[in-house]
Amino acid sequence: MLNKQIMITPKIWDESTEKTSYIVALFNSFTTNMINKDYKLDTISFDIACPYDEWVLNGSSLRPYLIM
Repeated sequence: MLNKQIMITPKIWDESTEKTSYIVALFNSFTTNMINKDYKLDTISFDIACPYDEWVLNGSSLRPYLIM
């Protein structure tokens, strides 16, 4: 699934004709923790792309929220 549906670059390939969901993980700049130098601080964000007509799984569940 890595580099097919779970992407580490912020690009979803256009060649695919298959309807599927994608997750893009974005890492911001890493900084050293001033209190504990053994750890680094970072902000990680996830973009979820899901075909709109596949959002609803049942009456109470939406696909993007279940992926999150």
